[in-house]
Amino acid sequence: MGAINGKQVVVHGLFALCMGAVAAAASIVLCLCVGVVYDLYMAHNWLIFLLPLIGCFSLWLYHRARLPLDMSTKRAVEWIRSDSPISPFLAPGILAGTCLSILGGASVGKEAGALQMGASLGDLVARPFRLKPVHNADAGKPMHGYAAATGMAATFSALFFAPIGSMMFVLELSNYKRSVVKHAGSILLACFVAYFIAKAVGIGDIIPGVAAPVLSWKTVGECLIIGVLAALCGALFASGIDGLQRLTKRISKNYYLWVAGGGVLIAAVTLIFGLQEYGGTGGNMLTLALAGDQPIWGFLLKAIFTILALGLWFKGGEIMPTFTIGALLGASCIVLTGGDAGYSAAIGLVAFFTAQSRCPLAAFFMGCEIFGWEFAPFFAIAVATSFSFGHDVGMYGRGAYSAFRILDRARRRQDTAVIARVEDAIEQMHDSAAPSKKN
Repeated sequence: MGAINGKQVVVHGLFALCMGAVAAAASIVLCLCVGVVYDLYMAHNWLIFLLPLIGCFSLWLYHRARLPLDMSTKRAVEWIRSDSPISPFLAPGILAGTCLSILGGASVGKEAGALQMGASLGDLVARPFRLKPVHNADAGKPMHGYAAATGMAATFSALFFAPIGSMMFVLELSNYKRSVVKHAGSILLACFVAYFIAKAVGIGDIIPGVAAPVLSWKTVGECLIIGVLAALCGALFASGIDGLQRLTKRISKNYYLWVAGGGVLIAAVTLIFGLQEYGGTGGNMLTLALAGDQPIWGFLLKAIFTILALGLWFKGGEIMPTFTIGALLGASCIVLTGGDAGYSAAIGLVAFFTAQSRCPLAAFFMGCEIFGWEFAPFFAIAVATSFSFGHDVGMYGRGAYSAFRILDRARRRQDTAVIARVEDAIEQMHDSAAPSKKN
């Protein structure tokens, strides 16, 4: 027990309990606020005319809070990987920004907003606990990344009622950062506390269940087909958002210009073609897809609207739109597979999330927690296929698995030079300075 700091074990346990309660409250507030503004948008579609002004107002709020105008979930993940402090103003900032975007009909979700809220609150809640590493050998190392990861996982757990998948999500997002992995127990505790509180209140993203089919060669083939298509489409989706953001930055870093122009473009396309239902989180369309009622090309339209909204710097998240696009894609695959639309939608949701996030274990466990463990063999096939065929860089940058694969091949060849270079690269990826937080 000499290697373990017993006092810090207790402190981390108390932090996890407190963080779980705060994360559950944050998730509930986010759900209630987004529910109100989405209902307002659906009842008054003319609000889309205000989208350019709403986008600019969101950026102004970020400016006043001294938050980067190009803030995104990817950037929050980079801060966790580099153990950088996260502003406490990010939590109210992303809450307000997400609600405003959805009020104006932008295709964004609240789930990645919850990740940013959780990261901000995690770093804030950890301050009075003065956290130190549980392992004495790690004494003196910063704990910002771990604290933010704990808040991120707990808030996500409360939102989707998926504690195991949420813990795996932050482990994978952090590229298995040592300070995060070594404290996975307290992260899981915070996830379960948030889960039980949110479950008792009954407020979160309740995704309808579907029936699992009998495992057969036919259903295995359907998983393979959906997995391949989800891998290709997921890579294009993630690349579309990242590519548009990079392009706009290269042309001009006047983000007000991009959200104003993007708001005009989104509003015009929406009104001209009567596509109001493609705005917002997409939760309604996800429910229809799981019920077997979906337009064949609905996934493409939802993807385009989401790429435009996030690529042109509207505030909000990408995960519920990702779930919706994946479910619509999976359900549309019945024209090829002849399978059940609801089951195919569930497979598409998990496979597309795998390709977009490059977090296969999180996708698998979240799928099982949301739809039931009887889906485990189907999700395992779809996730493995989507991850194998997908692009190595997802929505949150390059994952750890690419470096691990190179490292494994080098070890088998006993190539000490490559091993040293890759290990140095992984360490630098974790310990490098965070991106500039200037606007």
